[in-house]
Amino acid sequence: MEVTEMEFLEVVGTRRSTRWFKTYQPVEREKIQEILEVMRWTTCPGNLQPWRAVVVWRDELDPDIREELLQADNWQGAHVQAPVWIYIFADPEAARPGSFATSTQQLIEVGAVPTAYGWSKTRIVDAIERAVETPAGMAAINELLHDLPHEASATIAHSETVGACAVTVLAAVNAGLGTCLHMIARPNKQARVKEILGVPEHWIPVWVQLVGYPAEGVEAGGQRPRQPFESTFFEGNAQTPFRRDPKVVEKMEREKLLQAPAPLPGRRDELMFLARMYGYPEDQDD
Repeated sequence: MEVTEMEFLEVVGTRRSTRWFKTYQPVEREKIQEILEVMRWTTCPGNLQPWRAVVVWRDELDPDIREELLQADNWQGAHVQAPVWIYIFADPEAARPGSFATSTQQLIEVGAVPTAYGWSKTRIVDAIERAVETPAGMAAINELLHDLPHEASATIAHSETVGACAVTVLAAVNAGLGTCLHMIARPNKQARVKEILGVPEHWIPVWVQLVGYPAEGVEAGGQRPRQPFESTFFEGNAQTPFRRDPKVVEKMEREKLLQAPAPLPGRRDELMFLARMYGYPEDQDD
């Protein structure tokens, strides 16, 4: 069946953490490439791009290896069912000061960083290597990056990779797929998963993105709860809630960012049916 791509707000509003996949329907390789292409172009401060990903096709794995990887995630149902597992790691070496200097200089060369604001190749090197103070209009990289400890590089790489994962999830939804993020492995299994996947020791596990065609409805029972708008967003200071305009809310509803909240009618029956289909107990809470 041909899947029509959605508008951006509808993609965001339709996104769910899919936890029931069609085990029998493979995912087209080109759709996985689409997800990776989107990830490659995700925004990243300093253009560091510290994310790394290993794509694993469940049914192509050696059975013993497949069981080990599933055991590492405690045999969670969505992981067992999903046909594709994208293991996503962060590379701290990509967030070291030298990497920042190289990538930022490239941005100067292509005209992405304004030299009118004070950016220059010489100033970047001086600030990072010798802590020379940067002029007004340029980021204070002398304080941010000079003598940056490896722990900070790891934090930067991890946080930027998490942000990229949020976009890959939307890319999967846009391609008509179901998707969900899981821990790569319980803590005492992370080293073994790295060994199986052949990744460098210094890479940091972030998420495994499970991808497949959803066995549950696209709505997956409706939009999940969110914190109230006015207790999340503020204006001017943290004591003044950002006033929510009802007209904007109506527009977001028309454009399908805001959809019917969970639980939708029939969700309990759907969950019971899926539990029977996959051999799980029916009497557990959803």
